[in-house]
Amino acid sequence: MDRPNHFLFQVGGFGDRQTLEMSEDGEIIIKPGQAGIAWFYEGEAQLKPDPGKWAAFMAKIDELRVWDWEASYYQLDMCDGTQWELELTMGDKNVKSYGSNKRPQSFDQFKEALAELLS
Repeated sequence: MDRPNHFLFQVGGFGDRQTLEMSEDGEIIIKPGQAGIAWFYEGEAQLKPDPGKWAAFMAKIDELRVWDWEASYYQLDMCDGTQWELELTMGDKNVKSYGSNKRPQSFDQFKEALAELLS
């Protein structure tokens, strides 16, 4: 199987996070936060990436070493901004990482890989 066992990505501001979550059948369900801000993806959607897209995405996850991301990233001198969270499990590999106004170096490349998965 090329898709993960578990995938959850949330991004947004305090109290208003957009959620991208994988269902049991591999469909990505995208839900906006209460304010309806398109933090990552415009509107609500249910997308089912094909196995080739999942394989490419998971290869990129390995390449970017997402499995090695720290548990948390914080920029303490900012009171407001953007928060994000990633939970990802594939076989015996898993990562649970959270950030508030700070992110790992490969975060933008991760978002690009996620956008490609959803295209």
